[in-house]
Amino acid sequence: MIRYIALCGRDRQENSELLHSLAPLNKRVGLEFVFFDSSRTLLDEYNRGRRFDLILLDVGEDGSGLSAAIQLHRLHPAMSLILLASSEQWAIPGYRTRACGYLVRPFSGVALQEEVWLALTHCETPDFYYSFSSEEGTVQIKHSEIYYFESDVRRITLVGESASYQFSGQISQIAQQMEPFGFARTHKSYVVNLLHVENLFRDVLTLANGCQIPCSRMHHQEVARRIRDRQPSSELWAPPRC
Repeated sequence: MIRYIALCGRDRQENSELLHSLAPLNKRVGLEFVFFDSSRTLLDEYNRGRRFDLILLDVGEDGSGLSAAIQLHRLHPAMSLILLASSEQWAIPGYRTRACGYLVRPFSGVALQEEVWLALTHCETPDFYYSFSSEEGTVQIKHSEIYYFESDVRRITLVGESASYQFSGQISQIAQQMEPFGFARTHKSYVVNLLHVENLFRDVLTLANGCQIPCSRMHHQEVARRIRDRQPSSELWAPPRC
C-alpha cells in the first residue's frame, strides 16, 4: 500500500533534506512525497479535496504553522501530523493540534524515520468515498470498492465491487482527484485503483475481478513503478536505532 506524505518544511532545502533522510524508509514501505513551499499552499490543496496519510509541517519561528495545523485538522480529523520546530517553545501548543509527533531541530535522520514509522503504523486510515450524480441520484461509494473508471467521450463508467454506474464527467479530472488515493491513469480512457491490480504484463493490467485494462506506453513506466512500490515487504521492518 502506497502512503502519501506532504513535506512542508521551512524551505525547499529542508524539504530536500527530509526526502533524503526518508529514503531508507521509502525503499521498504512505499511512499510518495508531495512538496509544499508554505502551509498556505498545503491548505489550498486540502480545500480542493486532496488528502495525505501524513503531513510534516514546519511550525515557524512565530508559531504560525500551528494555525494551519488546526485548520488542516478541521478539514481532515483523521489526519496524522508531525510538527517540525527550532525549539521546544511550541511543543505543548503543538500537541493541542493533535499532532502525533514533534521534532526539534537539529534532528537526525534516524529520529525522523522513527517518528514517521510510528505515525504510519499507528494511524487509522478512514474510509474515503467518491460521490457523483447519476440517474439514480447522488451516489457515494468507498474508494476501496472501486475497480476502475472508464471514459467514453464525456460518459464515465465506474466499475465497483458490487455494481457499475454511469455519469457525466471528464476522465482527466477524475485522475487528478483520485491519484492521492492510490488510483492511476493507465490509458487515455482509464483510471484504475492500484489496490486491485494483480498483474501488469506488457500493456495489460489484470485486476482482482478478472478484468483486463489497457496500459498505454505513455503511462506504463509510472504505473509499473507505483505497483512495484506498493508491494509489501516479506519481512517485518522497523527503523534502525542508534
